[in-house]
Amino acid sequence: MAGLVAYACIYLHATSVQCSMDQSSHPELAWLKHEYHPSDAQFAQVAQLHDAYRPKCAEMCRRIDDQNANVQQLLASTNTVTPEIKQALTKAAQLRVECQSAMMQHFYEVSRAMPPEQGKRYLSWVQQETLVPGQMVPTGPGQAMLH
Repeated sequence: MAGLVAYACIYLHATSVQCSMDQSSHPELAWLKHEYHPSDAQFAQVAQLHDAYRPKCAEMCRRIDDQNANVQQLLASTNTVTPEIKQALTKAAQLRVECQSAMMQHFYEVSRAMPPEQGKRYLSWVQQETLVPGQMVPTGPGQAMLH
């Protein structure tokens, strides 16, 4: 019986942090708060930046998805690289550059809202995670998740 009680206490303690993060106003940012320990004011600023960036990111993903569908349609209609395919691929590449630039700008803004040393550590991590090929994993139309 004592072992069961001890297990229950340990389990509840271990899961209480995750439960409180899941119930916060920005559960998707709970990992950031746990990992980088911003003050409440700094976290509020990060959350505000996140909320402002989210629709821009969704729109950029939509545009990239649309352009990728266009490229796929052009590729399916021929067995050679046509000028239209080259143009569509160039536009797709330009959209990716625009997306990466906006994403990096967002990361810089977030890092400036954090304690300086934590902001540097955060920037180092996001640069490694987002600029290494294959790190962004699509999770559905218009969505990506850092792996």
